[in-house]
Amino acid sequence: MAAHTALGRKAGASHEEIAAAQAGQSDEPKTAAALHFALRVVEARGKVDAAEVEQLRAHGYSDEEIVEILAHVALNLFTNYVNVAFAVPVDFPGVKLR
Repeated sequence: MAAHTALGRKAGASHEEIAAAQAGQSDEPKTAAALHFALRVVEARGKVDAAEVEQLRAHGYSDEEIVEILAHVALNLFTNYVNVAFAVPVDFPGVKLR
């Protein structure tokens, strides 16, 4: 979270945008759908139902883009697990988790 927050700030995201993203929210409906889906994938450990996938399609996502969202979730989980397993020190300003 610390690294993503710092990189978001560097990319020009506002404090409000960063806080919303950390909560899995966005004012843009298509982005909000992707964030909601990503959170569901994590919460359900990948066991999302067909209706959740269909909701992404209804927001204009192709199957390829849905796979890409899944890949990003998996990659972030993987890197987080590696960082935890090896006790990698956080070298970005700390961010309080919700």
